[in-house]
Amino acid sequence: MQTKSEFAREPLSERKLKILKAIIEQYIKNGEPVGSKLLCGILDFPVSSATVRNEMAELSELGFLMQPHTSAGREPSEIGFRYYIENLMMPKAISSNEKTLILEYLQNCSDPDSLIRCSAEISSEILQTASITTTPFSEQARIYSLKFVQTGRQSCLLVLVTSDGLVKTGLFKCDYVLTEDIIKIYENIFNREMSGLPVKDVTPAYIQTLAVSLGEIALLVPNVLNAIMNACREVGDFNMVVAGRTRLIDRVNSTADMQELKELTNFLHSDDELQSILLKMRSGKKILVGSQIGSNALANYSFIASQYKIDVSSGGSVAAVVPMRFDYAYASAVLDYIAECVGKILRDILMIE
Repeated sequence: MQTKSEFAREPLSERKLKILKAIIEQYIKNGEPVGSKLLCGILDFPVSSATVRNEMAELSELGFLMQPHTSAGREPSEIGFRYYIENLMMPKAISSNEKTLILEYLQNCSDPDSLIRCSAEISSEILQTASITTTPFSEQARIYSLKFVQTGRQSCLLVLVTSDGLVKTGLFKCDYVLTEDIIKIYENIFNREMSGLPVKDVTPAYIQTLAVSLGEIALLVPNVLNAIMNACREVGDFNMVVAGRTRLIDRVNSTADMQELKELTNFLHSDDELQSILLKMRSGKKILVGSQIGSNALANYSFIASQYKIDVSSGGSVAAVVPMRFDYAYASAVLDYIAECVGKILRDILMIE
């Protein structure tokens, strides 16, 4: 089957496609430029070294391959990797042992926050690179529950859980001594009034209207109302956990220069840049390579992301930052399975069908 390249004027021939695929997969495996002699031994059709060299030269002219130096074989360019990912890469499956490891690790999480953290940790451990998991992001998030935990004689912790599984907390104080009965009254009143309410609707105007409807009780709960409003305001924030930064730095330390390592380190600690890329990938490509990412710090790297779903309108991302030479099919399979587990476990925690 001929495949049209966004970089080539004409579709690549079947032979060129097989040669390109073989070169990229060998390079991913060994990290060494691939020569014509090696290719002749692994291709599934008879072909001479001279023919292979001619095809490699033409693929280089088209921008798919590079030659480090005159006597070396070829290695894929950024364009070559992008073409491979979009047109030639075959899906991979992870082993049953890996699936068991991932599921058992994540099932130990009893709340959404720990699940987000553990999913970043396990993906970093398996892929040996930097991994990111985001909290759910949805403009349609609703209040799932409001819980209150007494922390002192006159202080209490509000725990807001959204329909996305996001948890926000807020500490407040009262002018009176708290008791178990008062805590139960808080939970009964505010869950009755606010459960199922869109978080974005909890505005100062709504809080004022709610206070009026509560009558004399409102005189006892102004700090409670403020804590709820502040927690709802924070739900709109996009949060994430990054794990394994040093794994990626250690992985590329021998091939990257000091300036590249510095830029990469700064990028991995820049929440704004990471969040921007992840938001861009929510409805776009699953893998961004080199210049596609839009960051100078990642010119020699790739970004792989998989989305987890809680319902049709909300979810988050499980992602990894990897060197450009990476087993993309395997990484995608790992992140897809972790995302699938995160979505299912979150639905179970929140008792969402």
